[in-house]
Amino acid sequence: MVHQGSDRDQLLHDARKGDDDALGQLIENCRPLLRARAMQTLAQVQGRMDPSDVIQMTWWSAFRAFPKFEGDIDAFVGWLCRIHDRNLQDVVRDQHAEKRAIRREVSGSAAFPEALLQATSPSQHLAKLEQQELLKRHVDSLPVTQREAVRLRYFEGMAIAEIVQKIGRSDTAVAGLLKRGLSKLRELMTTD
Repeated sequence: MVHQGSDRDQLLHDARKGDDDALGQLIENCRPLLRARAMQTLAQVQGRMDPSDVIQMTWWSAFRAFPKFEGDIDAFVGWLCRIHDRNLQDVVRDQHAEKRAIRREVSGSAAFPEALLQATSPSQHLAKLEQQELLKRHVDSLPVTQREAVRLRYFEGMAIAEIVQKIGRSDTAVAGLLKRGLSKLRELMTTD
């Protein structure tokens, strides 16, 4: 759920000061909105792309582009939705291009299984695998405690309180690990 009023404003203020956890929370708060948009758009192409995959693409796109963002919290939500919509348009375009390519190869075949037309395009699949591999390499290069905190928070979706219990560190220590880990990931992802 998207936070209201000053909570969101404070998160945006903190994110602008370099608090990557605040930025992650801002984006995470918009997840229901992003998911609804993705489900509606992806239903049109009946593809095999999961809405969560597109949300993850949007998360990383926004994370990398945030230093250039200027605006208030309402502008942030619109900005994030525009990024998400562009990612969705790319997915739909790739799905349609793949279907056309397959149809041309088998034109006239009445027995062609429609299920094959719903497959994720090879280029999408390859781009996703490359992005995942790059991210995995960068996460693996983080110091052990940062890597664990980032993995638990952003890949397993644990709350900070759960991470505190899991790794036996204070709230402040976990927040610091996440902030440093995400800052390093941002640096690594923007240099690639």
